Order: sequence, then C-alpha cells, then structure tokens
Amino acid sequence: MNVPATQTLNTYVLRAVDMLAHTRSGLGYGQAAFTRDLKFGDNGILKASNPPLTMCVAAQLEILVEALNLYSNESGDFSPFHYVPKYTWERLRPLDLRGQIWIVDHSPSHSAADAFVNFGIGERVKFNELNPGSFVNLNRNNGTGHAVVFLGYIDSAGNELKTFSANVAGFRYFSSQGKGAPDGGFGYRWAFFSNTGCPGLSGGRKRDCGIIRSENSNLLVAGYAKTPKLWDQKKAAEEVLQAHEATDPLLTTEGSFNAAFFTGITTDD
Repeated sequence: MNVPATQTLNTYVLRAVDMLAHTRSGLGYGQAAFTRDLKFGDNGILKASNPPLTMCVAAQLEILVEALNLYSNESGDFSPFHYVPKYTWERLRPLDLRGQIWIVDHSPSHSAADAFVNFGIGERVKFNELNPGSFVNLNRNNGTGHAVVFLGYIDSAGNELKTFSANVAGFRYFSSQGKGAPDGGFGYRWAFFSNTGCPGLSGGRKRDCGIIRSENSNLLVAGYAKTPKLWDQKKAAEEVLQAHEATDPLLTTEGSFNAAFFTGITTDD
C-alpha cells in the first residue's frame, strides 16, 4: 500500500506486538478475551474474561488497544478512547466494534479490517499491498480460520521478503493460537498458502499451512488502522447511531465467538 507510515498506526502496532511477545507469550489459548485487564487509555479498563487465556480475535483487539496506549502516552492525544462509546469496545452485538472484530453472526464484517472501515478508523487493502503492522483475517482449506497481525511476506523456505513479488509463498504473523501453555497463546507463526505446500522449517519456527489465497473475496481480508488524527468521526457516529436505533433482535442481541471456526490450531500445534 502506498500510504505513508505517518498516516497509519502500524508503527505502534509493531511495537505492541514486540511488547506482547516479550511479556505475554505462551500463556494459553482459550475461548476468552485478553491476557489481563487492559488499560483503556484514560477511560478505565477493558475487563479480561478469563485471564491469561485469550483467542485470536481478542488478540487483535488487545494488540490494537496496547498500540493506542503507546500512541496516546507519547502524543498526549487520548481521543481514541473517547472516539466512540466505550461500550462498543465491550459488547458483542453485531453492530458494535467488538462484535464486528469478533465477526459474530449478522455482523456486517468479515474481518477486523472491515470493522475499521465501518467505524472510520482504517482501510481495507489488497494482500499484495500490505505493510507490517496490518491486520489480516485468513481462511484455510480445512474450513477453519484465524485473525492475526501481518509481519511480512515469506518465500517457500520461510525466509522473509521485504516486498511483495512472485516469490511470496505466505506470510509471518503474530496472534494467539495453539493449545495450552507454554505453546498456546500469543506467538509467531509462518503461514503458507495451500498452493505452495507446507515446507519444514528449522529453528523452532511453527507453521500454519493450507491458507486460501484470494485477492477478490472475503477469504483473505487485510487492512490497517489509521493514525487517530485521521479517524472519521462522522462515519463512526453514523455507525454508533445505527446500532443505537436497531430494533431487530438479531442486531440487538449479543453474539458469541465462533470456536468451531477459530479453533486456534495451526499445523505444528
């Protein structure tokens, strides 16, 4: 994507990933949200449901919140934590921010990137235009999926590539996956597309194979969060108002995490 780094949150997302990798890795994967209660800027906390277990869509949200904490602490701009009502970060109704990142039933979202677009805080981009620090939702050829943060393209041997090319066989990512501790929970994976095989990797690098490669569908959805100074308050207000005025029980009832789809299991788990 030809978007200046100063217009995205990617730098802070990568710093959050590095912090989480060093302080909260391997605490276990489970049907729960957040490894701990999360400081929500200057606006209270987001409560963890069963710490330290967390699953992948919750991992995306934890990374986002910690990236925003880093941004706000350095810039003095705490507007992200007042941009929309805090409850939309907490509820799982289909039209809430959290419900859209969770992709609950009847949500107008297939990914975190879609949620960002709907609330005016980010954009979808094509896979071949991604920069590290973007958010990706993937599907596998075994009927499961995952929600991750993109860290870079890789070739068929798992080597990192600085830019997209014909040599791209997959990508490296960070999220929560696996089974129990110390292997499950926050960690890195090397994901390979289904048409590139599943090569063995050295150095303890864990694979995630069978990823469906698609540029024109909702099977591989990618995007980034903008720097908060570029967030679209009008668009967010419209999304919040739509949720507030909804009367259809399908839209006013909290959804749930799809554990049958987001199993957390990758190739080497």
